[in-house]
Amino acid sequence: MLEQVQRVPGSFPAVSAVVVEGDATRLLYVNGEAHAGTGVRADHATLFYVASQTKSFMGLLAAQLDAEGVLPLDTTLAGIWPDLHLPAPADPAAITLADLLSHQEPLTTETLNHLTAYVRTVPATDYPDLLAHYTEVRKPGFRYSNLGDLIYGAALQVRTGRSWQDWLHDEVLQPLGLADALTATSTVAPRRLAWNHQWDGERWRALPPKPDALMHAAGGLALSADDMARWMRVNLARLSPSGTPTTASFERVQRPIVHADLADHEIDCDGYSLGWYSCGYRGERVLMHPGSYPGVVSVTVLLPTRHAGLSLVINSDSAIEGLELETIKAFIGLSTGKDGEDARLRRIVIDYPARLAKLVKRRGDAIATARADARWAGFAWRPSLRELDAHAGVFESPRLGTLRVERDGDALVAILGAQRLRLQPAAAGLFAAWPQTLDPPEEFRYDAARDAIDWDGDRFARKARSRGAAPPQSPARSTR
Repeated sequence: MLEQVQRVPGSFPAVSAVVVEGDATRLLYVNGEAHAGTGVRADHATLFYVASQTKSFMGLLAAQLDAEGVLPLDTTLAGIWPDLHLPAPADPAAITLADLLSHQEPLTTETLNHLTAYVRTVPATDYPDLLAHYTEVRKPGFRYSNLGDLIYGAALQVRTGRSWQDWLHDEVLQPLGLADALTATSTVAPRRLAWNHQWDGERWRALPPKPDALMHAAGGLALSADDMARWMRVNLARLSPSGTPTTASFERVQRPIVHADLADHEIDCDGYSLGWYSCGYRGERVLMHPGSYPGVVSVTVLLPTRHAGLSLVINSDSAIEGLELETIKAFIGLSTGKDGEDARLRRIVIDYPARLAKLVKRRGDAIATARADARWAGFAWRPSLRELDAHAGVFESPRLGTLRVERDGDALVAILGAQRLRLQPAAAGLFAAWPQTLDPPEEFRYDAARDAIDWDGDRFARKARSRGAAPPQSPARSTR
């Protein structure tokens, strides 16, 4: 089925599909280009980014560190940061680490999510201020987000002085023999990393692997197909070859502790543990965790009663979520002898081209609509290089940090940590900020009176230059 879908132009450059049953790997299918257009082929050792699946690894780590007494899961936020203030009525003394990892914290934030996913590493020392000033209270109960795992990673650093990456390596990855499960992409040869991709209707837009600064506790892991097979087997057996993590830790991280509400008319994910959804499909119970990021979609499904598991990672986001959901259902049904799943697999192949065409049209229409917006004044402004240089410089936002605006040839680019945007002149002082992804542009406005930039709901004030310092020289005029 995957081979047939992959033949559709714009489907995906590469796929990693693994099926295990007991101690055996029944399927290990890795096919395609790790980086479209380069000829670099993906294989069993290629590392695919699995995004939010990182949470199931972090949950196991947390269960093990709780058992060892390193960081008990009933520790509260007040126990980590005694002086922490949260927006009322949220109470740091009432929010535990278990609440955080099971997505029950009564808080929500866009700031921490955006910073960690697209901009930079947020030091643990910055969390109290960010939580105090840039979170909002939400209704109690389950709400899936990155926030809980992000806070847990920071809390672990504060309590022990060691990073979540070091703890995960020593307590989970190394003991389980997951030598190719990495939290830092800089530690391997670039050819071993799968790039992410988006299809614009005519060609692939390749997105580079996440840099180390964006590999965070809620989405900071890349695995090979070989290691994904090992990961599924140890979770199904609830047994580590080294004895660490313990069986009790596996059992704890897999046990649902809160009601979740993620369902369609066939599959119902009605529970969540410290890192796994608990789902029902045609009378069968499974554990599942998906992951996604621009240009990549992944999922792992465990069927404990059959000691079987499926991992699927695809290095594009070309209508892949729907394809993976239908594949999950077919896997569960076929593994348990249910009728009708062969027909589902055939429908996946038949329906996929229309799903992809719909996505491409939706993206194209969104961009076309954004470009036609009257605020851009027809993109009639044609600034000189001198005018462009007047907008360059270093700017600061209390919330997001340092923004650099630089001239690259005859254009401007804005750089916020790992985030880079091309600035298209629209009207005097107004630019359309284009991300690397296939998203519509955002308004990027230079306020000459205040010598500041307004973008993404934030004001970035120009950073004062030191006395006697010369203005920054544009790349086009540099003699060096």
